[in-house]
Amino acid sequence: MFEIWDEAGQAKGLNLQQLQQRLTSYRGEVMVRYINRIGLPTTLFLTVDKGLAYQRFKADTPLLDWDWLAQAIEPEQRKTPLLPLEAVAR
Repeated sequence: MFEIWDEAGQAKGLNLQQLQQRLTSYRGEVMVRYINRIGLPTTLFLTVDKGLAYQRFKADTPLLDWDWLAQAIEPEQRKTPLLPLEAVAR
């Protein structure tokens, strides 16, 4: 789960898709916290412009690599609920 801090306040419990959705309509500076794959708290500082998230404090301020972020989060956060067998067998 992600936590995000921006000028409007704080939001907790966001999954990766919710984080992406929230940032697409945002413009400005945000701080994103999550637990990484080895269990340590991690903070990203992002600048969002026209729906694109750029990583602050990295050389050349690159775009945030969403695939990398998906792999960087704790494995428990990546799990998605499975469909019941009845739904698959139809």
